Amino acid sequence: MIVRPAEVDGVVNNPWMGWGLWAGPIYFDGTPRTLEENTIAFGGDAPADTGVPLFDWVLVDWMWADLEPREGQFRCEELDAVIEYWASRGKQINLRVWVTDDPGWNGAPGASEVCPNWVYEAGLRWHPYVGEGHTPKREPDYADPSYEQVYLPRLQNLLTALAERYDRPRHPFNFLGCMGYGQWGEWHTMWSRYAWPSKQVKHDTLARIVNTYGDTFKHVDLAISYCFDTFNFDGHSPAGEAWGSFHDRVAHDDPEDFKYRQALDVALERGFLLGRHGFIDGLWYTDRVIMEAEWRRTALYAEANWSYLDVKNHGTHGTVDENVDVMLEWHSNYGHFYTDAAGYQRAMDEDAESFARSLKSGGLGYRLVLTEAAFPGQVRPGQLLLLKQRWANRNVGRCYKRHPLGLFLLDQAGREVYSEMDKSFDQTSWVRGQSYELTSIFHLPADLPEGVYDLRIAMTDWEGNPALRLAIAGDKGHKRYRLGSVRVSEDADHGDHWAAG
Repeated sequence: MIVRPAEVDGVVNNPWMGWGLWAGPIYFDGTPRTLEENTIAFGGDAPADTGVPLFDWVLVDWMWADLEPREGQFRCEELDAVIEYWASRGKQINLRVWVTDDPGWNGAPGASEVCPNWVYEAGLRWHPYVGEGHTPKREPDYADPSYEQVYLPRLQNLLTALAERYDRPRHPFNFLGCMGYGQWGEWHTMWSRYAWPSKQVKHDTLARIVNTYGDTFKHVDLAISYCFDTFNFDGHSPAGEAWGSFHDRVAHDDPEDFKYRQALDVALERGFLLGRHGFIDGLWYTDRVIMEAEWRRTALYAEANWSYLDVKNHGTHGTVDENVDVMLEWHSNYGHFYTDAAGYQRAMDEDAESFARSLKSGGLGYRLVLTEAAFPGQVRPGQLLLLKQRWANRNVGRCYKRHPLGLFLLDQAGREVYSEMDKSFDQTSWVRGQSYELTSIFHLPADLPEGVYDLRIAMTDWEGNPALRLAIAGDKGHKRYRLGSVRVSEDADHGDHWAAG
């Protein structure tokens, strides 16, 4: 007999996917935000028309200079408070610690200090430029020996301190941004047009940054930007180049050469996620080629240009729905506008349905559906219980972390009598448009009491706790889904009777 669970059509959000809010010490005007503005000012978490939270994670931007005002003296209390506030509300955290410079955003002056002044005083050479906010800026001189001798050891000390504080098996982070080069964490120097001496020097320097992050963090996933590259592809300095010429070069860049120059080859080998910042109006040929080549293996993060309020007030970066549509075409697991407290309140007033649409069938990330299942209606204690399944993923991305399939037998009083995980279960390769058939084998204990039990399933963490929401009916709470009943009896026929739900 075949069980066909009813498929639900509402919002389903899950870890490792979905929409992010925005918190941090600076915004477009360069003005610090208070702890309250980064936490309680967001207000309620679920729009009234759906009752389901539409934002499942929070981007937290922070400055190295704020975290380590003096060498070896760390000040993490406010950052801890922001992380703890959102984690206690079930949100994952994307922590992005800025460690080079800030050219200003949207004409604002930007943060006055990103890389602490004491690093420069220790001997780090720097490169002057004028930022987007028309104010003098400085950034590390990446090709100068002082970058490796002075900067990188101190960056390592910062990352080690962050890892000791946050990098543990049960952490609240979906990913952490790999910084250490360029402006806005986007792995380019658009405003400074930094002149590298050669392609090889650039690759080797950026690879050292990638490996510094990869060697330091053992549990938290890392993400790296695959934005365009401002380095001339023939090895010449881009200083003074007209933007029209730059755009023409970028449009004809070679994707494999691009990955090498940006050390993305190293990052991808180490399993980094790929983030495309400045999304809808900054996409190029190389981006599309890399996206098409990598999305089945690496989760993709789409960060729209500027803030949600800028999109709404000026309309210069596409509508919310247009942004969503392109994010879906680009197989994004994560979507992000810069949505601060004021932006969130307005988004829920004006665009809740657009965000909800992106979390329904065909939306961001993954949406796992059990379309068919079969199991014996009666079994003996000590017998194998085989659960035959057919699954589908309805959404544009994938579930890139493996979650075992848990089976649970509950007695008539709702008490769990038996559970087991199928640790061979692997949903990480499932993509939209395919059907996946498999059989899970469970081992009933010989002393399992006779009786009629509810049979429920869940996708669990490695401790057996239900972890993922499925897009099917039957959730009786705790992300466990009822498939039907099974009778445990000493006189049961061995596997001859199969149950319908």
